[in-house]
Amino acid sequence: MRRMRFSSQEVRRSFVEFFVSQGHVQAPAASLVPDTMSNTLFTIAGMEQFVPAFLGEAPPPAPRVVTVQRCLRVAGAKSDIENVGRTGRHGTFLEMLGNFSFGDYYKRDAIVWAWEYVTSVIGLEPAKLYVTVHENDDDAAVLWQREVGLEAARITRFGDENFWTMGPTGPCGPSSEIFYDTGAQHASSPSDVGPNRGDRFVEIWNLVFQQYNRAADGTLAELRTKNIDTGAGFERLLAIANGAASMYETDLFTDLIAAQPAVGRTSLGASEQLVRRRIIADHARAATFLVADGVYPSNTDRGYVLRFLVRRAIRNGKLLGYPSGFLTELVPPVVASLTSGYPQLETARSKIEHALGAEELIFNRTLERGNAMLAELLRTAQERGGQLAGSDVFVLHDTYGFPAELTREIAAEAHVPVDLPGFEAEMEQQRERARADAHKKRAVVSVADLPATVSQFTGYDGLEADGRVLSLLRDGRTVDSITVGDEAQVVLDSTSFYAEKGGQIGDHGVLEYIDRDGRIATFVVTDTQYAGEAIAHRGVMRDGALSVGDAVHTAVDPAWREEIRRHHTSAHLLQRALKDVLGDEVVQAGSWVGIDRMRFDFRSPGGALTPEQRRDVVARVNAMIRDDHHAHTQVMTAADAAASGAISMAGEHYGDAVRVIRFGPSLEFCGGTHAHTTGELGVFLILSEASIGSGIRRIEAVVSKAAENYVLEQQELVGSLAQSLSARPGEVMQRVERLQSDVRELQQALAGIKARLASADAATYVGRAETIGGKRVVAAVVPEADAMALKELADGIKQRMGSGVVALAGTDGQNVALLVAATADVVAAGVHAGTLLKTAAPLVEGRGGGQAAQAQGGGKNPAGAEAALDAIRAALAE
Repeated sequence: MRRMRFSSQEVRRSFVEFFVSQGHVQAPAASLVPDTMSNTLFTIAGMEQFVPAFLGEAPPPAPRVVTVQRCLRVAGAKSDIENVGRTGRHGTFLEMLGNFSFGDYYKRDAIVWAWEYVTSVIGLEPAKLYVTVHENDDDAAVLWQREVGLEAARITRFGDENFWTMGPTGPCGPSSEIFYDTGAQHASSPSDVGPNRGDRFVEIWNLVFQQYNRAADGTLAELRTKNIDTGAGFERLLAIANGAASMYETDLFTDLIAAQPAVGRTSLGASEQLVRRRIIADHARAATFLVADGVYPSNTDRGYVLRFLVRRAIRNGKLLGYPSGFLTELVPPVVASLTSGYPQLETARSKIEHALGAEELIFNRTLERGNAMLAELLRTAQERGGQLAGSDVFVLHDTYGFPAELTREIAAEAHVPVDLPGFEAEMEQQRERARADAHKKRAVVSVADLPATVSQFTGYDGLEADGRVLSLLRDGRTVDSITVGDEAQVVLDSTSFYAEKGGQIGDHGVLEYIDRDGRIATFVVTDTQYAGEAIAHRGVMRDGALSVGDAVHTAVDPAWREEIRRHHTSAHLLQRALKDVLGDEVVQAGSWVGIDRMRFDFRSPGGALTPEQRRDVVARVNAMIRDDHHAHTQVMTAADAAASGAISMAGEHYGDAVRVIRFGPSLEFCGGTHAHTTGELGVFLILSEASIGSGIRRIEAVVSKAAENYVLEQQELVGSLAQSLSARPGEVMQRVERLQSDVRELQQALAGIKARLASADAATYVGRAETIGGKRVVAAVVPEADAMALKELADGIKQRMGSGVVALAGTDGQNVALLVAATADVVAAGVHAGTLLKTAAPLVEGRGGGQAAQAQGGGKNPAGAEAALDAIRAALAE
């Protein structure tokens, strides 16, 4: 192995130290989950966190900034997924070294410092460096020649290749790139003699001269200040600095490849094995950082991308013959390789291992079934010379957890095209169904329907306030006034109504307006929602009329708010109790707070709560209630809040100032409304605890009046049961168990009688035997027969028949039991009972299988029983 001149840690540190010496301030890296204003799914560039500063919408952290930014590129224009592991320069997870100027220095200093770093600090040979500039950027071309001394022959001009944009909109501008010549031995073709012509010249640095903002219609407007945004690909630069042809030969990857299990049984050649090992190393890095930044596997958005990467890595491991659980075991080596630059990974290691381990277990359970289905679909497509249908890709995605990208990749290996438009059509239909369902649940005000409006919420201080009508919407359109009976949305400049946010539902109540004649106009609010930064009160005009500009009095329903804030407070106490009982790996995944119950979703390190854990959690919450902790609220910076130990919601983005609420040992970021003291909650009860997704549990609970009502209902229920069973309340469970035991015994006795009666009829069935394909066959529908009865009957028929096939369909209510059996000589002749049963099962809307001598199954369509037997007859005739 080549001895490295520079370690990854040394290059990271040298870059930061160089630019700090040039007056830059090191800013912390942003999360892989970008700010909500971003138009990208993940952070794809170092400049992304500074977009507001480039646009002049927010002050920059300093005039000159240097960062080391983690990025993920797996979708869209910046995606490198197809080339990962197959070239030495592409990966999904990467680090960008960046130096930035916000209206301070411009092209000259950016060019000079970039050249100084790569030649003087890293020590690259100047003779091997080439640059590109935008075709219209004469200034940059002149600076490279005059300030650096680069001859004109090593400067190439391009069009779109040297105009950088983060996406369809946002800051952008011409760029200048530095390329390193790796030598003629790496040329893609004889024409590969300069940048952007092949693999020989590797881009190591991109200097972007941010001077425009691209609008949605594509037009370019000059930014208020001219800025510098540079990005040096860390992995590529590290490889070049060490004389390596591939980033996979640096310490970022060599340790991860070495940490993988020994290659087991595989059909892959040596070179393809190395590609797959590189893919696994890359995806393990990406998955580790995604979980650390609060992303978990799911079927939507960022979670879907993580699931795809994890499952793609697992599948590659299967192709290499790796044992189950290998990906989780790669987490410690990944953390060790990156912890020098990202110490937070060590703290998150347990969380990462649990998330990846859970996903690996889930995928392993579905992989065998999904692989079998996909293999059959691909075989059929190959025989017919067709493509893989979009509907089949959707079933694999929706039922077996195969991301469409993974299906496409497997199909490509089999040289079968995929109907991706058909898949997208299926997905769109699913999304449309979801949108229609959401629309039924609640009418939503569109931000586009409102003028730019910001409403002030004053409800922390009380239930009533005064405000002025800014906008009125009726039937989705803005109007000047509304009258009695109108259903509408009212937007105020200031309100005491809490708009639904953070899982807490919106307030109910009334808005009142007193006209010049002293008449009171009343608008009844049935829901409160955000529309952008505006708060929209949805309801109906009960009395009078209301117009834009009217001054109104807002009054929240006290009982509504009281029960909501108590249930909201219980969510805080529950999270504290869960962390105390299960450990700090518990992470909130969502919540819903209503007037009569609360839902709390969380990622559990150990699956379902045991009965002991459930009792412990409930006891801890009720202890905090009895301690009557008073609410203490502070507004502070997000950094100070995090330093105080306050719990934040993973993946949420917080502004400069956040509200922190404390109830004794519970301390959280939260902008909702809460009880004044925990004693108000009365008692806490868990109604249910169940799984709602991969590694996510949901607890439904009640407090206050809802808890009282629940206890009374349960008491009445137990009392009624006790009376019906002629038992005392404490004896109900014992009496029910005894009754259940009696029922089971009676059912078994009845089944035995049916089986003996069926067996006694065996001679009758043998007398009706058919001859099909030279074999004796008994095929019959048996009324009121379950699987046990069919087995007894089939055994009796085989004994009397001696040689042949038995195919029985037992109907019992709405269920069908199927059984196919074959004698040894018939099996030797090629008959397979399992195959025959699989032929018949779909006709009764069922499934089943088994061995050559006997197979069983079932279905839910008794009307198809005769057709199922006919299918078996036809198969035997063939």
